[in-house]
Amino acid sequence: MEIDVGWGLSDAVTFSADSEYIFTGGQDGVRVRRVGDGKQMASMQADSVRCLAVSKDGKWIAGGTYLGDVLVWDANTYKQVFGHREDGVHEINGVDFSPDSTRLVSASDNWTAIVWDIATGERAQTFPHKDWVIAAKYSPQGGRIATATFHSVWVYDSNDGRLLLDINARVTQWFNGGLVWFNDHLLVLSEGKIKQFEASTGSAVSEWPLPDTDQFSCIALPKQGKFIACSTKRSVTFWDMAAHTRLGLIQHPQDIRPIALSPDDRFIAISGRDAKIIIQSLSRIIVSTILWLVEIV
Repeated sequence: MEIDVGWGLSDAVTFSADSEYIFTGGQDGVRVRRVGDGKQMASMQADSVRCLAVSKDGKWIAGGTYLGDVLVWDANTYKQVFGHREDGVHEINGVDFSPDSTRLVSASDNWTAIVWDIATGERAQTFPHKDWVIAAKYSPQGGRIATATFHSVWVYDSNDGRLLLDINARVTQWFNGGLVWFNDHLLVLSEGKIKQFEASTGSAVSEWPLPDTDQFSCIALPKQGKFIACSTKRSVTFWDMAAHTRLGLIQHPQDIRPIALSPDDRFIAISGRDAKIIIQSLSRIIVSTILWLVEIV
């Protein structure tokens, strides 16, 4: 299915926790559409949204803007429940909820990542960096937070704020799309490759070479972690995690911005510069025969 979201609303994309709705963001705020037919259900006002996240319990939607705003909306009423603009911040490059949905981490260009308490709206932790922070992600269990700059990936203890690890990896992708947790590993888009690191030691485990990566490329993983979806320029490539073989390819008519996988692993959303979102069904993946099937919804 192809959804014309309108100019200025394809900079960010994510699914609702139940995979029934898709959220898109951009210059004109955030729109909520039904996955089944693309019908718009609601809108949320904001200026220049560049990243979106949905809490695991489905209660909250968070957005970060080009103007330095960190925003949280109620996912049932679509009313804003939290908003903060940090002094000296021009861009929020990433937002991510903790697994228990009580906290939100934001990555910004003022060299900090900040953890916010959702209930109080107060700042809970601040992690200083030596460069713009272009991504921030909670670990699957919530005990750690990984952040990325143009020069390194840092791993923090999310309870006491200690810096646990500094991984030398030049991350070039913005919008929170170049950094993904998988169990105790981190996948990083760096220098034309997907690089896999052990998050406890920082040791490089594996890598996948990629052509034509740029700052808008991004990676996504399904829950079972059997494959990696990676966007580069005008295509999305699927890689087998274990065999390192390419499973398939989706071509897109326009340069791709963000991609997102639905929480139930049924759909992939691909956002293009032409203000259109393509939603495709991931019908099945058979690793033993290296067969990838993709069906249009």
